Amino acid sequence: MLEDGIMGKKALPIRILIGFVLGIILGFAVPSFAVSLKPIGDVFINAIKMLIVPIVFFTVALGIANMGDMNKLKRVGSKVFIVYVVMTVVACVVALAVAWMVIPSDVGASLNLEKFTREVKTPTAANFFMSLIPDNPIGAMAKGNVMQTLTFSIFVGIAMVSLGGEKVDAVKKVFTQAADICFKILNMIMEFSPIGVCALMAYSVGFFGAKVFGALFSFILADYLACFAMFFLFMLLPVVLYTGANPFKVIKGMTEIWMVAISTTSSAATMPITIRVTTDTFKVPEWLASFSIPLGTTINLAGAAVWKAVLIILVGQFYGIDLSIEQMVMTVLFSSLLSIAAPGIPGGGIVMGVIMLTLMGLPHDIMGPIAGIYRIIDMIHTPLNITGDVMGTLLVAKNEGVWTGSDLNNSME
Repeated sequence: MLEDGIMGKKALPIRILIGFVLGIILGFAVPSFAVSLKPIGDVFINAIKMLIVPIVFFTVALGIANMGDMNKLKRVGSKVFIVYVVMTVVACVVALAVAWMVIPSDVGASLNLEKFTREVKTPTAANFFMSLIPDNPIGAMAKGNVMQTLTFSIFVGIAMVSLGGEKVDAVKKVFTQAADICFKILNMIMEFSPIGVCALMAYSVGFFGAKVFGALFSFILADYLACFAMFFLFMLLPVVLYTGANPFKVIKGMTEIWMVAISTTSSAATMPITIRVTTDTFKVPEWLASFSIPLGTTINLAGAAVWKAVLIILVGQFYGIDLSIEQMVMTVLFSSLLSIAAPGIPGGGIVMGVIMLTLMGLPHDIMGPIAGIYRIIDMIHTPLNITGDVMGTLLVAKNEGVWTGSDLNNSME
């Protein structure tokens, strides 16, 4: 009975919310005790960080390998890939701009914060690209070097695609099983997330006081505004102008997908219905949709890109760290790369958020409070991810001459 109720898998967000609220209550009621709970929260964060390297290695390599024959990417595939990458990069830039305007520069000034003295990473372009290649990939993994692990996994994935067929079937099976094991461990850890979130939230409120909520409110507002700006200005508008599709019919056609995406907060779980709606409602040829949508689920995560870019601005403003133009460029680059590598599972963004902060050399103490409200922002991230897949498919379909906006307009009369 409990498995179908509050203790069931589907009720995990509710349990996290309960832990979130309980942490707030403890922080206000018994602040000294609440602060002492920080080690429990740290254990939870460290347990997640433990999976960063294996998740990056297995999922990225497997995602590339599952693309199949590289010849598919020469014409249509290359167009889809370019559109998706451009969307992701634009999402980062939009998010940085919106967050910079919305999140106050003194958001953490009145809080009782320790001065953050560690140098924020600002690698030059040459040093950055040189640092991507590990001289020892096993050593890079052992040291927790995420970018070098990511680079190595990309090479492994490309090699698997190049070899193809039976030569790599056994390796792909092993990688699939290894990735499944990693996500199973992650699911096990997430079962304890209500306790971890409670401890981290209790510490945050007990140590920082009520003023911490100002930072969270501005974070949520910036995140939502960036997602809406990305959708209307850089997804819907280009499709309407280029294909002639009726904007209201595009929104109506997307409604079913959005409802599933909001309820599951999983791009991967939404993918089957996304393909069906793209072919049945939008009238895109099935051969294109069945290729572009799964590819988009892997590499076109505009919502994830928005989240990580806004997160960097929040942490910078929260701790009073001045981020230079070079660091902003690195933010766009890192966020784009990690969005392509992000797992399409509920809550996967929390893991990627920690990775992003680690790459930038920024503190991640605030991830505790954010984990408690992550479901709220993930409810806008996932629909934006899926929307980018569909809008990108429509743009490519029009460019290939296999679809026009009138196909949608006529089908929904």
